[in-house]
Amino acid sequence: MTINMREEDAILLECLEDVYYTFEMALKKAQKVRSIHVQRFERILEELRSERRVFEDISFPARLIVEQLLESQFKVGQVALEAEYLKQSFTAVTYVKVVEFGIICVKLGELEISWRDGNYSYYLYPDKVELRATDEKSSIKLFFSISFNRQTLERFPEILTSPNVVYIHPQLEEWIRKV
Repeated sequence: MTINMREEDAILLECLEDVYYTFEMALKKAQKVRSIHVQRFERILEELRSERRVFEDISFPARLIVEQLLESQFKVGQVALEAEYLKQSFTAVTYVKVVEFGIICVKLGELEISWRDGNYSYYLYPDKVELRATDEKSSIKLFFSISFNRQTLERFPEILTSPNVVYIHPQLEEWIRKV
């Protein structure tokens, strides 16, 4: 029996909720303690909030990008960046998080960049994405050493009808459509 992505999302969200509320209760107990560990617990709780926001607060195209960045982080891939006057050559992904209001923060090496999901359109290519501000005044290009793969793309059929997606490379579109 296979489960679809939305069922997977529900399971993952339920697990995150369980961990979050358990950890939140533990943190309330720990507040009585004067220790640096309490601050570390607070940071872990914030990381759990970020994980929930990946499922709840951002569009499917943004989520695909976040998952690709996480894939690069955990499979020792690298990402390069071009944005306005900034250029970052291929480097490790230090972290990826989603904060309030659908703002995605990514740290590549020593450089941190962020964008608000609702304010950008997405152009998807096999080994890069371009994010263009809706006012067309700025753009961000992310280049991946690990290209998008078929299994990941097949989990995101909503991208084909997403108003945020302006362009999908034909190969990626075939994989999403499972051709």
